[in-house]
Amino acid sequence: MLHELPIAIDSAACFEPRVGAGLDRASFTAMAPTAAAARDWIRARRDDGSLPLLGLAGRRDDIVAWKPIVDRYRSLYEDVVVLGTGGSSLGGATLCALVDGGGVTGPRVHFLDNIDPIGFDARLAGLDLGRTGFLAISKSGGTAETLTQTLIVLDRLIERLGRENLGTHVTCIAEATDNPLRRIASEHGLFCLEHDPKVGGRYSALSVTGLLPAAIAGVDVEAVRRGAAAVLDATLSADNPLDDAAIAGAVINVALARQKGVSQTVLLPYVDRLDRLSFWFRQLWAESLGKDGHGTTPINALGAVDQHSQLQLYLAGPRDKLFTVVCSDPRGRGGRVRADLAGSAAGDLDYLTGRTMGDLMSAEQRATIDTLIRNGCPTRIIRFPTLSEEVMGALMMQFIVETIAAAHLLGIDAFDQPAVEEGKVLARQFLREAT
Repeated sequence: MLHELPIAIDSAACFEPRVGAGLDRASFTAMAPTAAAARDWIRARRDDGSLPLLGLAGRRDDIVAWKPIVDRYRSLYEDVVVLGTGGSSLGGATLCALVDGGGVTGPRVHFLDNIDPIGFDARLAGLDLGRTGFLAISKSGGTAETLTQTLIVLDRLIERLGRENLGTHVTCIAEATDNPLRRIASEHGLFCLEHDPKVGGRYSALSVTGLLPAAIAGVDVEAVRRGAAAVLDATLSADNPLDDAAIAGAVINVALARQKGVSQTVLLPYVDRLDRLSFWFRQLWAESLGKDGHGTTPINALGAVDQHSQLQLYLAGPRDKLFTVVCSDPRGRGGRVRADLAGSAAGDLDYLTGRTMGDLMSAEQRATIDTLIRNGCPTRIIRFPTLSEEVMGALMMQFIVETIAAAHLLGIDAFDQPAVEEGKVLARQFLREAT
């Protein structure tokens, strides 16, 4: 059953003559056969189950299975810490940002995704370990950073609470194989949930990896999946794949890179709670497409902050960027500017007097879009009235499908990361050689 799309996408300013550096329509239309092949490949993998991440949007059984863990963590703990890095962290952090400032009661969920010892110790020191739960997440169960974090946390918990309480405070997520994290969990009596081995870390936001911490934080994770399902259904049901926003987005990215030398893609949301989405997208796009000389460099930005730090380069620098601007409708929201408080400055602030902060944000996002287009920059606009779980799920699926389709158009594997593995091997070697 088709669901109404929670987001609207306008790609008109990615084409000539609207923008000078845009695509011509004939070149775009000529890619319809390869676009259809990418769409059909995705549909076949969804239908035969060989790409389980595409089946996640329609599932609810796993959410029911996690509910006792969610209820326990929400009732016992003031803080919950996610130990993991990369895809094991970014999806959950993106979803948990939905409750930032949203007034949802529940534990504060923290993501310790790095191994800077000063920062890690400082953040742990600020928590009451007796009122803190932990989730240790590693798809392979062998991620050096996560194993180090987990073993240090276990040491602190034993010192503070005793070994007998570890099972209450720590839950692990890893593949159901013989791996270090599962062995640690078994030896210390920790419950370990299964990470589907066919769902890669950077594609796991809609799985237990992202949804479990989000549910603990108070996010409506079923609504997240409904939004994701709406986008996926639209992709797979489109008669013309170029009419679908996700497939069209992949074609636009690939065609601009090949024909116009566009080597960078900028994601610019004008919503603070989407800042983590930009980081999540950055990994998804870079690690999936940066192979065999292919790929464009993802740049994360945030409006209106980066109007004051990057916009000069965007407008007056090389024409090598595609912009995706993400906008809500903040008009009328937030505090209102009072003329009497401005005093002698009131005359200079007539354009602000009586306006809300949301009015200013709305004007600035519109101004940025218009300025990019006037300066010939290919610009795609994603709009929605207000950020919600359905919108977040839709945005995530939009970029997941777009990434997979782009990889298919480029003839590369979207799901491996051979260059990253080299660094992991060397790090282990250096540790073994250290004296």
